[in-house]
Amino acid sequence: MVNHVAVTRYRILTLLAAALLTATGLVAPIAQANPAPARLATPPMGWNHWNKFRCQIDEGIVREIADAMVSTGLRDAGYQYVNVDDCWQAAARDADGRLASDPVTFPSGMAALADYVHARGLKFGIYTAVGEKSCEGRPASGGHYAEDAATFADWGVDYVKLDWCGATGDPHALTSEFRASLDSTGRSMALGVSRHGSPWLWPDRPADLWRTSADIDDEWHSMLRNAEEEAGLSGAAGAGKGWNDPDMLQIGNGKMSPVEYRAHFSLWAVLAAPLLMGNDLRQMDPETLSILANREVIAVDQDPLGVPGERLRTNGGEEVWTRPLAGGDVAVVLFNRGPHSTEIRTSAHEIGLRPAHGYRLRDLWTGQEGTTPGSISADVPPHGAALFRVTPNAHGPAWQTLSAEADYLEPGRPTTVRVSRGASLDAPEGWQMRRLSPSRYEVTAPADAPTGPAALKLSAGRQQIEHVVVVPPAPPRGAGALSNHPRLETDNGWYLPMKINQSFGPDDFCGDCPGGPLTIGAKTFETGLGTYASAQVSYYLGASCRSVDLAAGIDREVLAMNWPGAHNVKGTAKFVVYADGKPIFETGLLKAGEPAKHAKLDTRGVRELKLVNHSGGDGNFADHADWGGLQFDCRT
Repeated sequence: MVNHVAVTRYRILTLLAAALLTATGLVAPIAQANPAPARLATPPMGWNHWNKFRCQIDEGIVREIADAMVSTGLRDAGYQYVNVDDCWQAAARDADGRLASDPVTFPSGMAALADYVHARGLKFGIYTAVGEKSCEGRPASGGHYAEDAATFADWGVDYVKLDWCGATGDPHALTSEFRASLDSTGRSMALGVSRHGSPWLWPDRPADLWRTSADIDDEWHSMLRNAEEEAGLSGAAGAGKGWNDPDMLQIGNGKMSPVEYRAHFSLWAVLAAPLLMGNDLRQMDPETLSILANREVIAVDQDPLGVPGERLRTNGGEEVWTRPLAGGDVAVVLFNRGPHSTEIRTSAHEIGLRPAHGYRLRDLWTGQEGTTPGSISADVPPHGAALFRVTPNAHGPAWQTLSAEADYLEPGRPTTVRVSRGASLDAPEGWQMRRLSPSRYEVTAPADAPTGPAALKLSAGRQQIEHVVVVPPAPPRGAGALSNHPRLETDNGWYLPMKINQSFGPDDFCGDCPGGPLTIGAKTFETGLGTYASAQVSYYLGASCRSVDLAAGIDREVLAMNWPGAHNVKGTAKFVVYADGKPIFETGLLKAGEPAKHAKLDTRGVRELKLVNHSGGDGNFADHADWGGLQFDCRT
């Protein structure tokens, strides 16, 4: 049990110390409670411990994180909240029935920790859940909404993360009840909730931000899924409404590349997503800090117009996302979700800018700047993003795009590669290359070149980039199941891999379960893929196949699943097949129990076949999306 007298004495000493530090200019003035409504004018920015520390968290770490937010300049870049997630709680409530902090890991109590955070010009956030127990089995707020809201206000909490674990009932009603309890305290506290019940579809907005997808992992496929889940939801959020939340940032946790982390941050900024860092701020490398502290990208996220961005178009690999900004500018993300570099193009007209004599492009990652009559393009690496701020009626030096047209280079087969005007090309050691014209090269990978990515080097003056190509596996021959062929990409929409020739399985959380029979409607398929939407998988056909026969739909096993409950829509997905970037098969929204959509696809001349599914914008619950059959005919 926490000693409340000791806590009060500690708080007084902390406040006196903070006053002295403020007077000497070492820390910012203590943050005071805001009497205004808790609605956030812009998406919240800050830090949350969960992604990095899970339950291995204590008050010492939190204090050091708060200090690091100041010393690294992240506070001054706009990050405000220091949020403690699950596992701060004692095993039981105190003698008065109040939530209490763990006496071992948070011995000083949460009020003292909040004071420490406030003394550094930051805000303090805390975690609880709708039910009686948190996701980690600690005491939560079920049956105690009013008491816990009052406790949080007394502690000086500024932000509450309300999880769904342990709850029964209607998510909208319970969230509204919790919001009313927070408001009744008189203290302004921001409220973030989970995706249960699809909060973006509610008739009102009791929360200030709401999750739109499953928890994010520090993995490319997880980040990709959470971005995909945001497509089509921009109208539900914005200034005066609240904010769609694709989950916290994983930047700096080490399992994605710097290219992927910059894409992660670019997409979150254009989406007007909350920017809640999830790494150890005490041990950041310079590249991680440069991503998180990029003020031009942060300015896009925090733009005062408050209109979230949206995906303008996709071909399964190349995507264009845009966001209107205050003052008439537009932010543009050219996003490459494919395995090789590609030049992605759009225009001022397509992104909605009015006609003008010229437009200034500013690359918010490189600082490169130039003007264009309207074209916008960049050579984007695999899993990467180019983020531009586009301003109409600008003059100056012309924008230069350094790019190449090259994707798959089969071993031992000469391939013509076109480059932008004035560019020169270098191939990897051991590859053959000859120049055919000022803008054309013939490049040949060795016959024994390993399958996978390889980098061509482009240069023009001082500008240099790598253009990543892929040495593909041999295309299929004869007839058989494409599911048994090597894949170029295999990004599943859940924490576990997709299944080969089996369904995903009736247990979403069983890592070693074998899955079940692929069954869509009343039909069972011996071959195919059991994926979890949103997912993507691609194959190299090498223009050598006549057709691919497939079926798409939701696996019947979903109908017998009890998870996630009646308050969520489960078992829905949309399916699209792209042939070299062009859609050749689309299903619209399919539901569990419906018959499969079948097609025999003409794949003559197709080099890359890409299968994509999307969960349908309803929360990504039990979306077991099957590709049945997948029988290819590649007979000559």
